Amino acid sequence: MSPRRPRRAGGTLRDGERRQLALASRRAASAPPRLVGRERVLCDGGSRGNPGPAAIAAVVITADGEVAARRAVRIGRATAAEAEHRAILLGLELASAAGLTNPELRSDSQLALAWAQDDAEVRRAAEQFASVAWRWHPRHENVAADELVRELLW
Repeated sequence: MSPRRPRRAGGTLRDGERRQLALASRRAASAPPRLVGRERVLCDGGSRGNPGPAAIAAVVITADGEVAARRAVRIGRATAAEAEHRAILLGLELASAAGLTNPELRSDSQLALAWAQDDAEVRRAAEQFASVAWRWHPRHENVAADELVRELLW
């Protein structure tokens, strides 16, 4: 049995996890975003500090690529994870108001997507749709929602 190597300062991922995350990011970055053909809801949340002043945003895009709705809201003091979660709820609310039936909900937070799918409030909000696809995408593909959040926080 080999001796355990000391963990580097600041590192929380193991080497295998780091490789998997890097591979997933490369695959996502190389795949072209689908701009037409599916109803999409882009969600983002952020905080200045963790916790700190926070904001959420969502952008609803129809199947033909048109922006149907967009909203950004300051939510007071929250963590980044809480803001991401509340952005998903805002996105589902806007999708419903826009009359979407099969939205693809996208977020750049894997944690928020995993948390949301197990959350009773989100499940209740998602029940009004025929189906909801939950998709992670890299931050650079979430510019529309990210800019709305940044406008409110900075």
